[in-house]
Amino acid sequence: MTGPRQSVALIDLAVGVDSQRPRWETAMRRLDGLTLLEWSIRRLAEATLLDSIVITGMSETHSALARASLCHAKWVPSVLPTPSQRAAEIAAEFNADWILHVNPACPFLDPSLIDSLISRGLSQPGADFVGFSVPSAPNFSLQRLGLVAEMSSASGLGKTLDEGLSEDPFDVPELVRLHQNAFRCFWIPLPQPLRNDSLRFSLETEEDWERAGTYMELIGDDVSWQRLAAVADRRAMQAAASKNLSDRPRNLIR
Repeated sequence: MTGPRQSVALIDLAVGVDSQRPRWETAMRRLDGLTLLEWSIRRLAEATLLDSIVITGMSETHSALARASLCHAKWVPSVLPTPSQRAAEIAAEFNADWILHVNPACPFLDPSLIDSLISRGLSQPGADFVGFSVPSAPNFSLQRLGLVAEMSSASGLGKTLDEGLSEDPFDVPELVRLHQNAFRCFWIPLPQPLRNDSLRFSLETEEDWERAGTYMELIGDDVSWQRLAAVADRRAMQAAASKNLSDRPRNLIR
């Protein structure tokens, strides 16, 4: 495909196909009437600097997608075995400068944070990878946070092929972090209110799903990261206060 170079969000449903619950199965689960895949596409569509949304995976996944509305997202099946190979394939097919790596288990993905990421990438033409970081906590789990995505340049994906790293089964952000010395990375400090390791907006466990349902009831139409963080902090404070009360000796409770 030829045309203007662009930034492409990639939802790779083939990640984790050998795990107990592969990503495509998680993507088809429903939250408040929509599949997680539909939530991801809707959130991505609100990013002003994103040009296209692409869904990839093995061809047999296509039948499952019939249960979801893809809107303007494009389905591009792949026979390639690893995430970095599939990402490089999509970058070449869409003539993309940047590939944004999106986990559909994160329905609260924030479009303003996506735009910050893409803006930084566009200002760093020599970068291989742009991601978020917490300078004081290098092991902070962005995957558990579930509000941000990260992205690779076409040249960065080319490096995974040239240096033999593309054979590894890891998702691209994890692969880059494991081999940081091989890439030119630029890091964006995560907003201060999100640097709390107890914040969890990805949906990986049943407890996560219950929590997400509560958030949906409390936040209404304002699904901004600021609103989510405020609601999560308030719930944590209420839970702590309730625990402190229950831990008090019974003879002190009137």
